[in-house]
Parts: sequence; structure tokens; C-alpha cells
Amino acid sequence: MKAAALKGSRSMAMIELPDDDPGPGQVKLRVAYCGICGSDMHEYEADNPPRALGFLNPVMGHEFSGTVVAVGDGVERIATGTLAVGNPGAGCGSCAFCAQGRENLCRVPGGGGMGYAIPGAYAEFVTMPQRCVVPLPAGADLRAAALTEPFAVARHALIAGRYRPGETLAVIGAGPIGLLTVIAARQMGGSKIIVSEPLPGRRAAAERAGASDVIEPAQLIDVSRKVSGGEGAEISVDCSGLPAGIASCVDATVRGGRIVIAGVGEQPFPMDILRSIINEYSYLAVLGYSRQEFIDSAMMIANRGVDVSPVISDVVPVEGTPDAFARLSAGRDELCKVLVSPDA
Repeated sequence: MKAAALKGSRSMAMIELPDDDPGPGQVKLRVAYCGICGSDMHEYEADNPPRALGFLNPVMGHEFSGTVVAVGDGVERIATGTLAVGNPGAGCGSCAFCAQGRENLCRVPGGGGMGYAIPGAYAEFVTMPQRCVVPLPAGADLRAAALTEPFAVARHALIAGRYRPGETLAVIGAGPIGLLTVIAARQMGGSKIIVSEPLPGRRAAAERAGASDVIEPAQLIDVSRKVSGGEGAEISVDCSGLPAGIASCVDATVRGGRIVIAGVGEQPFPMDILRSIINEYSYLAVLGYSRQEFIDSAMMIANRGVDVSPVISDVVPVEGTPDAFARLSAGRDELCKVLVSPDA
């Protein structure tokens, strides 16, 4: 089968993988759609990506939907023809973190890992443990369902940050996670949602996603105070992964407020400890989602309880994956979430 593999820094190529049957306890999906994730872009743009050095599987892709085409021995309650999404962070199901419902912290090898430890879904087919498969109702929109994984990330950030609908929320960065945070907040009943974003194309996407105020970063302090009717947002979420984004969260947040760090970045953030103490800020870094949060997110999308379509900007064939990565790397203003599909 055809697959797109990372070969080196900013280098991706098409390869052929064996089209094997699933093993015991495994489920094989024909991929319908797979989203290009920001974390995959980080690896693509890295000087020495681990995958190219053999530390992880070179075939990425962990935001995907598809149709079950085969099941291995011992698989129960999942039949061929079932529509499904794959949960790459389902966990092993038996460690202490999984027992607490914190599967996002599972470190047991084989607890998921599609697109990481095992081949991902920038391919025609993907095979995974049964635990990682979330069946969808018949008639579900597989194009929208492919956004289950990043939508679960956004929901986890708000749930962990104890977001309440009446609060003013500041979202820093209108990439896919930022846009989905807006959509998740709206689904939770929120209305005062400020998005700070320097790129005009992404500001337009934030308006379509339902933000109440979409601004350039220089406007953030004044607008957050105006919208909140006071000194700032009760909760802010950084979705940029940049030190400047986290600093913007601090500027936008009221005394006693919560700052959620959801964007993935590699640069250190110089925290102003005295300012943080005087204002009693709460900082919370978040990772992924729990298994239940993923399932809930999948059902919201499948049952059309939430519209994630404003985030999708393009669909390309599997053979177009290398070009899509290059285009995203060259400029992300108009491109938000690009989906890879064998049927495109």
C-alpha cells in the first residue's frame, strides 16, 4: 500500500508498505481522512527529526477516520464495515495512570502510538489495537470525524482549566487547536471568546469558528479588559507554543485567573515569578486527552452536536502529502487543517 514517510528535515517521500492482515486483537481500517497535525509539522521542520534517525516510525498521521476492513482473532464488538476513528492516545488500559482515567499520561509501550511507535495514517490503511478504535454511528461524516483527535485536545484544555461558560476566555493563536478551542468553548455554552492572532487569514477563520472578538496581538490587553468588564479574562489558553504567546496569556488574564498552556513548543518561557505570585496566577500545562474525552468528542462530531468544518481548509490525496507539508511549512495563513485522503 502507498504511504508518505518522513525521510529527513523537510523531506518526505512516498513509499510502499506491506498490506498485511491484522494480528490478534488488532483492527485494520481503510483510511478515509487523516489530518496533518502541528506536531507532525514540528518534526518535519526539525533539523534532525527522530523518525529519520530511526527512533520512531517514519509514517506519521494520528488524526484519522476510516472504515473497518478486517479484524484479528479475539476482536469483539467491532465488525467489518463499521465507521470508526482511531485514538492514538488510548493507553494500555492497565497501568496506574490508565486506572485513574488519565490515559494521556500512559507510558507503557504499545498503549496506542499510531503515527509514533507504529505506522500512522498518511497511508491507504492503518492497523491498531482494538482499544484504540472508536466505532461511529452509521452515516457519520468521516471528513469531520477526522478532527476528533485535535478537538479532544481542545476540549481537554478547557476541561482541565475548569472553564465555565460565563467566563471571558482568551485564546492565543488561531491555528487548528486554537480554532477548535473556540468551537469547544461555544459548544460548552461560552460566548465571550477573544482570539489573538497575527495572521489575517487565520483571524478570518476564528470569526467563522464563532469567536466574539478577533484581534491582533497588540490589542489583546485593552480588548480583554473591555470584554470582561474588568481587568482581564478569567482563563486564557495558549495555542501557539511560543513564549510570546504564553506572555500574552499573562497580560490578558485577570488576577487569580488561570493560564492553560496547550500549544506545543520547544523554547523555554521566562516566568516572572514575582508577578505570578502577586497576581496568584494558576499555570496548567496540558497533554492530549483522556480516553473518555476522546470518545465524547467523537460522538459530538458524529452526532452533529458540533460543527468543526470551519477548521478544514483543504483535502489532498495520499500522494499529495509531501507537497501539503511543504505548503504548510512555507506559509500557514490561509491553510488551517489539511486532510489527507486516499479518495481525494
